[in-house]
Amino acid sequence: MSLKNDIHTKQFKSEQEKTFVNLIHTAAYFESKFNQFIKEFGLSPQQYNVLRILRGQFPAPILSGDLQKLMLHRMSNATRLVDKLVEKGFVDRVKKEDDKRKYLVSITKPGLDILHQLDEGVADFDDKIMNLSEVQLMDLNLLLNKLRSSCK
Repeated sequence: MSLKNDIHTKQFKSEQEKTFVNLIHTAAYFESKFNQFIKEFGLSPQQYNVLRILRGQFPAPILSGDLQKLMLHRMSNATRLVDKLVEKGFVDRVKKEDDKRKYLVSITKPGLDILHQLDEGVADFDDKIMNLSEVQLMDLNLLLNKLRSSCK
C-alpha cells in the first residue's frame, strides 16, 4: 500500500506534510475497519470507548463531565452516548446527591459482559490489523507519544 496511490497525489511539499497526511489517512483507515468490526455487536466505536473507560473505573462511578475528558473522540456527545448505553442496559446513570445538575455514570453487569465478549474479538482484530513486531509497535508508540508531546 502506497500513500501516494491511496490518495492519488504525485508529491508532497515536505516530509512533514507527507507524514501528517499519512497519519490522518492511516487513522481513518483503521477507524473504518474497527467501525465494521464493532457494528456486529450493535455498538459504535464511541460507545465501546465509553464502556472501556467505565470498566477501568469499575466499581466506582464517574462524573459524566470527567467521562467526556477521557474519551478518544472528545467532540463526541457524551450525554447522547450514555443515553444510548442506558437504553441498552449497559450503563447506569444517577443524579449526584449534592449537585442535581451532575450525573454519575457506571457500567452494569450486562455492560461488563458485552466487553468480555468483545475482548477476544478485539485482540484478534488488533493482531490482524497491527501486523508489526512487538519491537516495531513499541517504536511506533514511542514516536507517536513524542509527536503528541511536541505539539503541546
